[in-house]
Amino acid sequence: MRKVLLVAIALSAAPLGGAAFCQRTPVPGSITGSVVDELGHPIPDADVHAFPESVHARTDSTGHFILAGLGSGFYHVRARHLGFTSLEITTDLEKNGHVDLKFELKARPAMLDSVVIEASGKCPPMSYGGFNCRRRFGKGVYLTDDDIGDKGAIELGDVFEDIPGFRTEMRFTSIGRKPVPIATRGNRCINALVNGRPTSVTNPLPRYANELIAIEIYSVPSEVPAEYQRYIWMGSARQSSAILGRFTPDESCSVVVYWTSY
Repeated sequence: MRKVLLVAIALSAAPLGGAAFCQRTPVPGSITGSVVDELGHPIPDADVHAFPESVHARTDSTGHFILAGLGSGFYHVRARHLGFTSLEITTDLEKNGHVDLKFELKARPAMLDSVVIEASGKCPPMSYGGFNCRRRFGKGVYLTDDDIGDKGAIELGDVFEDIPGFRTEMRFTSIGRKPVPIATRGNRCINALVNGRPTSVTNPLPRYANELIAIEIYSVPSEVPAEYQRYIWMGSARQSSAILGRFTPDESCSVVVYWTSY
């Protein structure tokens, strides 16, 4: 009788073991992984997107996700959750292949949604707090990293898609052929600031969209905030200009302020 009971238990346990094995077996054409915080704790309900196919998933209670039904190629996989800085990983998926990724999101410093205006009437020009101030009262286009993520922007130039007063043009740069933003108004040039300062060797332009935590875009020079007005003339801050057409050195440029994660 005891032998019969043991056999019955073994047979009833077999399907469960097989099911567990199937769940651990990688799904062809998929990207799986986990999203955790800096202490290794799982982050449930984090959004995970795979571009350029715009496939979306959300992590479960254990911080795991699966993106299935993917073809072969390079994918930019981005994870984000409220209160954390988004993170992007680029991976290569073979045909019917499988990739497992781990995202470790860093907690974003608390940013009070307060408006800080200096005695001069200007917003702080060199701190991220000024972004919220200008977004409340300014005339430009203001995008957070979540807005940039929703656009599916990968290259820096992708951020300017569908922004009035700009177009993109494929050009050869120091890091290869990239979409470069071109202003379509005025002098058709863009002057860039990074974290409120002119670009330089020690303060370079970001290379990819996932390096941004926010961006301010002013297509009309007269609408550039007072704290940045002097930069509309600064040729040394030039990010790009139209190759064709007349160029007047004393004409002002559009201004873009990049706020980065570094």
